[in-house]
Amino acid sequence: MENMKTILIIDDTEANVNILMELLDEKYDILASLDGEGGLEIVEEERVDLILLDIVMPGIDGFEVCKRLKDNPNTKDIPIIFITANADEDSIERAYDAGGIDYITKPFKVREVLSRINTHLSLAQQKLYLEENLKSNINLLNQYKDVVDKSSIVSKTNLKGQITYVNDGFCEISGYSREELLEKNYNIVKYDDIWTKIQNKETWQGEVENIKKNGECYIVKNIVMPILDSNGKIEEYISVQHDITDIYELKQEIEDTQKEVIFTMGSIGETRSKETGNHVKRVAEYSKILAKKAGLSDKDVTLLTDASPMHDIGKVAINDNILHKPAKLTEDEFAIMRTHAELGHKMLAHSDRPLLKTAAKIALQHHERWDGKGYPKHLKGEDISIEGRITAIADVFDALGSSRVYKEAWDDDKIFEYFKEQRAKQFDPNLIDIFFENLDEFLEIREQFKDV
Repeated sequence: MENMKTILIIDDTEANVNILMELLDEKYDILASLDGEGGLEIVEEERVDLILLDIVMPGIDGFEVCKRLKDNPNTKDIPIIFITANADEDSIERAYDAGGIDYITKPFKVREVLSRINTHLSLAQQKLYLEENLKSNINLLNQYKDVVDKSSIVSKTNLKGQITYVNDGFCEISGYSREELLEKNYNIVKYDDIWTKIQNKETWQGEVENIKKNGECYIVKNIVMPILDSNGKIEEYISVQHDITDIYELKQEIEDTQKEVIFTMGSIGETRSKETGNHVKRVAEYSKILAKKAGLSDKDVTLLTDASPMHDIGKVAINDNILHKPAKLTEDEFAIMRTHAELGHKMLAHSDRPLLKTAAKIALQHHERWDGKGYPKHLKGEDISIEGRITAIADVFDALGSSRVYKEAWDDDKIFEYFKEQRAKQFDPNLIDIFFENLDEFLEIREQFKDV
């Protein structure tokens, strides 16, 4: 098939390779190597979409193979799933540190392997699409920038703020004729900070939203500066503007795309644990309420709201037999389950994007407790970020009120009693007070996004 994906199996046990080939052969093109060096040679010569990699092999082990692939610009984006008999925590951590995207222990389950492969190939395809889309958007952005650099919107005013000169670009963007503009008071006098600064012989730079003659808005990057005579006395003011309306719209499109990807990835994590996409919607909305009422800035409220859906993304790396167990986990199983916080953090922490940095922080800290008895870092009180403390309340409130594979939903009275008991123990006491003061809003969100 023309679009069939290619999977490379690197495992020194021929029986394991044969089992995987038999399992995957009908749906994928399969390549195989019985040692790490051979696998690296194959990747250099063939197009590979995903690698199933053993750890213990003659010569170089799986960790080294993974590291070399990730250090190579030509192969660094190939998803690598470790599939090995090593189930110890150190091996798991080393696998992810080396660049692995998932970890499956032998003996494996057929459906688990297929599901993990399908998930990561789908994510890789989405990533490729988004990267191409981003390149396209950046290309457009650069074209807009070239246009802005080559065109200026110029006007001059006298000391009273009356327009004395406008160029064709000003007339074109505003929709007014030159006769309609000259001697009219310019918008500059409406902005106290601009007017104060230029009267003090300083240059003002910023972005301004203006209104065209037809009522439409446009946004300009504006530089306003005083023109001084030979004696240093202000003679007039000049404004040089560049239309950035299209750039703003493009920036918004990129931000919206980023938010959509974050929400989609968060939903993938919840779907793996048999929870609905509405869980992440509710957690986001609950977090938004708490953040606003706690006094966070509009920027931080937006970041938290958009990042919180990724709080449980680390669950994609937890085995199904633990994730879907319809009973209380053993101590060993719970220890593995708890690793999802650090795993989620590792998946996101390498990005410098504010949204992903916030998501990484939330993934790591949403199971910390106010009294320091949480995990994974045992942080206490305000050592836990406000984002982590807020998401913890939002997540627990929704989890307790929702049916899961291992429990039935709690009724509201029981939830409220639990929250009151855990004030200043599990949860930030101030945030719990905010929760109860705004309880109607939380219940309204729950109803609006209830599971069908």
